Amino acid sequence: MANKEQFTVYLLFTVLVGAFGGFLFGFHTGVISGALMFLTTSFQLSIADQGMVVSIILLGGLAGALLAGPIADRVGRRPTIGLSASMFVFGTLFIVLSNSYEMILLGRFINGIGIGVISLSGPLFLAEISPPRHRGSFVSLFQLAIAIGILFSFATDYYFASSSNWRWMFGVGIFPALFLMLALFFLPETPPWLLKSGLEERAIKTLMRLRKDTLWKSQIEAMKSSASTHKHGGWKVLLTPRLRTILIIGLILSACQQVTGINTVIYYAPTIFEAAGYQSANSAIVATLLIGTVNTLMTLVSFWLLAKFGRRILLLVGMFGMGISLIFLSAAFLIKTQLIAGISLFSIMAYVSFFAFSLGPITWVILSEIFPLKVRSLAMSIAIGVNWISNYLVSLTFLHLINFMGTAGTFFFYALICGVSFWFVYRFIPETKDKTLEEIEADLLK
Repeated sequence: MANKEQFTVYLLFTVLVGAFGGFLFGFHTGVISGALMFLTTSFQLSIADQGMVVSIILLGGLAGALLAGPIADRVGRRPTIGLSASMFVFGTLFIVLSNSYEMILLGRFINGIGIGVISLSGPLFLAEISPPRHRGSFVSLFQLAIAIGILFSFATDYYFASSSNWRWMFGVGIFPALFLMLALFFLPETPPWLLKSGLEERAIKTLMRLRKDTLWKSQIEAMKSSASTHKHGGWKVLLTPRLRTILIIGLILSACQQVTGINTVIYYAPTIFEAAGYQSANSAIVATLLIGTVNTLMTLVSFWLLAKFGRRILLLVGMFGMGISLIFLSAAFLIKTQLIAGISLFSIMAYVSFFAFSLGPITWVILSEIFPLKVRSLAMSIAIGVNWISNYLVSLTFLHLINFMGTAGTFFFYALICGVSFWFVYRFIPETKDKTLEEIEADLLK
């Protein structure tokens, strides 16, 4: 199989457009990092207000993720991606035209709905459209797009920082959302959804457009069998003993991606660097831009690593490295050495690097793989909902934790969580590399 699987240029185009939603995810996640300082000045925001401006997008993400599962099942994966793009347009318009703190919150919440919807529909679409051997890399493109979106948001923040123009920092995000809405007209629906909906002829035509090889013909019977037996999968099916165990594993892994602290860096990097001794907002944003560059480059490296080593070992190495990096960062703030600025930058770069080839991309890959077709959308909706709840709690409490525990204590606390997450992956996460979705389902339901 490894030497015979071939895909068409059309599949490559489809995958790139499907992954592009991750760019919007990353942009709207990261743009607040540089804009927050200027919003605080413009609207005289308190610490609590700042926390809400940052974290309300995550409540929208939770709502969007919970809605996306039923929507993706009912109308398809492609229209659900289109829904997310429209939310990005409307939410950004609210922010750009806002003249009050409340309007900022509303726009951020609507953008959050878009992020929540794409966080489910993007990886789900990519997993179901991809050949088995390339599925890990193709789904990882979603995380690469997130990383590029974050980097682009940091660059946008830097560009407009000298003029303090926070409206354009957000407003730039409208243009890629419009591009995604247009590009979706040229994408197919996924074959598993078409088969599940009784549209076998369309599914076969889609596979013929996507694949040069004929291996899909030997896989189609398993896909049809899975689809025909999985048309009705709801809460009752999901909570049966065997599926309940898989669901719990997915929920915990999804939470681990957030509670290990990644978005404290993405959302508050300039704030952290200012605490480490960077003298101006511009210099802090430049350091943040460097972090975004490292995140993107290491996410690119993850494609080679995933193809060579698989999912499980990369998760273990990544979480070990994240924990060690946070310990160094904690020590730098505890000792308060004159080298704290350099140590903090190096430690955060290392932390982001380890995240970028492990928990970052692989969480999306595994969540799109481990759930059976009959409950895939529902289970992913719940798992990603947990991801957004965890993200919200971490983001909302970060500044308060620093006030309570100090910067050193806060990052040491996240290092301990990395250790617990390492144990969980070692004990419970299976290897799914090079298996079809049907094979993974059969293995997990034994």
